[in-house]
Amino acid sequence: MSKKFEVDHLTDLSFFELQERFLEGTGSMVLDRVNKIAYACLSVRTDEEVLNNFAMLIGYRVIAFEAVDQHGFPIYHTNVMMCIGEKFAVVCLESIKSTADKIMVLESYKATHKTVVDISFEQMNHFAGNMLEVQNKDGESLLVMSEQALKALHGTQVTALSAFSKIVSAPLYTIEQNGGGSARCMLAEVHLPLKR
Repeated sequence: MSKKFEVDHLTDLSFFELQERFLEGTGSMVLDRVNKIAYACLSVRTDEEVLNNFAMLIGYRVIAFEAVDQHGFPIYHTNVMMCIGEKFAVVCLESIKSTADKIMVLESYKATHKTVVDISFEQMNHFAGNMLEVQNKDGESLLVMSEQALKALHGTQVTALSAFSKIVSAPLYTIEQNGGGSARCMLAEVHLPLKR
């Protein structure tokens, strides 16, 4: 990657693995890059101390909370239940059981002027939280999701999201069924300047 992009430093937090504490990349957190906020639902795969270290090193603020599925089990990755775009947030609010946590998340969205698209557990289970806003070479906003996720959304939700991004979907059923992830899990964000 350093052959194509300007890389001025690397951060290595792998020493936490020796303590069996983990922060599994961008799945563990959903980053609001415009406002420098890391949203994270805590789990055995998203350790709060590692998260705070990461955020301190890159100059982000942490919004950490607990989220569970419809059976009460902790959600292992934040990108299962949340997507942050430049002007919107897709979130399964019913997964955030603590009222205080829910208020904290919603107040952060309000302060950063996000339009909230609330999804249900059923929609989350069809990967409607697992999407990513990207830009094409012309700077146009695209919202990438799976066909299953798109089919799970209601018309009003699609309309709300389409006001901010062009929706791009693909059939990812094999990956979703066998790998447990979807479109967001298949994409890596690169926010580095190109080498001149």
